[in-house]
Amino acid sequence: MTGVRGALLALSCALGCSGSPFRGGYAAREAPIVGQKTLSTFLPGVCQDAAHADMTPDFVSLDLVETSTGRLLLLEHRPGYDLIVAQNSFDDGPFLVFEVIVKSDNLLRRWRVPRSPSASGSLAVGRVLTLREAAKGDGFQAGLASTRMSCSLVPKASDLPLGSTNAVP
Repeated sequence: MTGVRGALLALSCALGCSGSPFRGGYAAREAPIVGQKTLSTFLPGVCQDAAHADMTPDFVSLDLVETSTGRLLLLEHRPGYDLIVAQNSFDDGPFLVFEVIVKSDNLLRRWRVPRSPSASGSLAVGRVLTLREAAKGDGFQAGLASTRMSCSLVPKASDLPLGSTNAVP
């Protein structure tokens, strides 16, 4: 087992176990959050390890959702594991950046989600180098020491016919 795959397996196990083994979000059963409105959905594009070799992503899709209170959350869907709900976010120009730290490994998972639902984003997973606490609240911004995995995030195509606003029966 390569170091990257081992780290991803440890991450998946840590995130799937009970309790909250990470900071900036939580694991939840794969079910809709009450009152959520999906703003955009992304699928994994090209994923590579630290040596730039292609690898299989450990997630199947991401949803940017807005709760009934107006809070933005990122939902990462992973086959066979609980949903990752990322709460910690900050603005970065045309992107919203969501970050979660796996406490046991000091491993950072950073999603850069475009504000435009038709643009592409990215996911980076690696060791935490720096940690800057938010001025208020429990948010943070982390710096990466190294990247173990990176993936492009591709917007999911609409299920509606071109130019239509009504679903196909």
